[in-house]
Amino acid sequence: MNPLPWLESHRGRYAVVRWLFPRLLAGIYLIAFLSWGTQYDGLVGENGILPAKNLLENVHAFEDREHQTLFWQLPSVFHWHYSDAFAHGCLMSCCVLAVLVMAGVAQGPLLALLWFGYLSFATTGGIFMGYQWDALLLEAGFLALFLAPWRLRSWRRPTEPPRGSVFLLHWLLFRLMFLSGYVKIGGGDLPWQDMTALLYHYETQPLPNGLSWFAHHAPRWFHVASCWIMYGIELSLPFAIFLGRWGRLTAALGFLILMAMISATGNYNFFDLLTAALAITLVDDRWFPKRLRHWLRIDPEAPRPSFARWTQWPALAAVLPVMLVTLLAADSFLAGRIPHFKPMLPAVLHEKLDEPIAHTRSFNAYGLFQDMTEERPEIILEVSDDGALFLPLEFKYKPGDPKRRPPFIAPHQPRLDWQMWFAALYPGYDPQRDANPNSPMHWFGQFCTALLQHKQPVWDLLEHPPFPIEKITHIRARLYRYHFTSPEVRNVSGEWWERELRGNFSGTMSLKASRR
Repeated sequence: MNPLPWLESHRGRYAVVRWLFPRLLAGIYLIAFLSWGTQYDGLVGENGILPAKNLLENVHAFEDREHQTLFWQLPSVFHWHYSDAFAHGCLMSCCVLAVLVMAGVAQGPLLALLWFGYLSFATTGGIFMGYQWDALLLEAGFLALFLAPWRLRSWRRPTEPPRGSVFLLHWLLFRLMFLSGYVKIGGGDLPWQDMTALLYHYETQPLPNGLSWFAHHAPRWFHVASCWIMYGIELSLPFAIFLGRWGRLTAALGFLILMAMISATGNYNFFDLLTAALAITLVDDRWFPKRLRHWLRIDPEAPRPSFARWTQWPALAAVLPVMLVTLLAADSFLAGRIPHFKPMLPAVLHEKLDEPIAHTRSFNAYGLFQDMTEERPEIILEVSDDGALFLPLEFKYKPGDPKRRPPFIAPHQPRLDWQMWFAALYPGYDPQRDANPNSPMHWFGQFCTALLQHKQPVWDLLEHPPFPIEKITHIRARLYRYHFTSPEVRNVSGEWWERELRGNFSGTMSLKASRR
């Protein structure tokens, strides 16, 4: 019996994926660069909260003193030159490169430049560029280099990609989905274990949208059933990736449905789009419409690429090393997240490879929302021009005014608003303790100081203040507990949120003094 027909059916062909995925990835790069560019000056510009210039000056001072380079510890184009104008030039250039990739121009080389460009901003973006989707974009962007064609023009007639390159993307998707489920069920968090986590999720997620309120008020059985379905998708369907064409199609549909639900009920920037793009790599040519294949001029009878061709070897040579380093990253991640987890790989591998892997930000482990927050603490900043009368300062997107409907802002990520959600989970801001740059709340003090110094790029991240900016002399932070109003209350008052004061998050701050 000839096994080749079975092998052909099991493997599938991915010429459409080779044409489609680099374009989808470039579109996501474009979104990410545009989003970062709109807030760059206020976050890490020279007059921002955590200026990248200060970081780079410290790096250069260390290099001059120790006579060694830190480029491999801080890989970035800004290692050689930095200014705000140069950074914006890089952002605009990356946007142009992303458009060229979508047009099919030199996709391989330009995707390599986009990967290094995003890595450059990630390594100098401090706490504002430390999210898992930033790491996911870098890893997907790195693996796409093995899939994308490296010729000058790639519009139609896509060829079959190297098999190893497709496998690496499937392996990334497997780790992303499976680990996201595993850290929830294995992390010891009670709401995830008793299937009640979604009773809190829509209310307590970082930036709810207009549908989150309605999802929150769904019946209890709906939330419990949704949690079971989520576990089924995240823990079971990843294994279907390796069960042939039908298994991959089933996994792709499940992942796409999950991403659609996440996108509909929360603002998760480009994360759901990127995960959906990875899910599409599971769909082989025969599942795509015949009209699309005909337009692309794909020959279903064309022979597969020979392993002897030099274009196959880079991807083939990468499969085992990439699997090793991603397993190593997952090993380190789970050891820090799962109680009583025993490392799978030898300690010597961790000692030799952990640090180099971390610097590239392109070999990662994933596990979103391991611990479900059951309450929503919210920091409200108040400003004054005389130290006596304080009025609230509104952010553009995070909850503040109870009557303001949660906005739809994805795929844009307002990183300051996101960071304020994380800040509210800390016990408070202490000027003495958090003066240490290594403190997780150091940025908050820098943020308040920048506001008091009337730095316009930082103020541009917020709504218009209740006083003229140049007259604001004092600022303080109050901690509230927010929760969604009931349908009855909202029908009467029009408010989406109810809140109660919990106390001070910080004392009153001014440029002259800070008191608790």
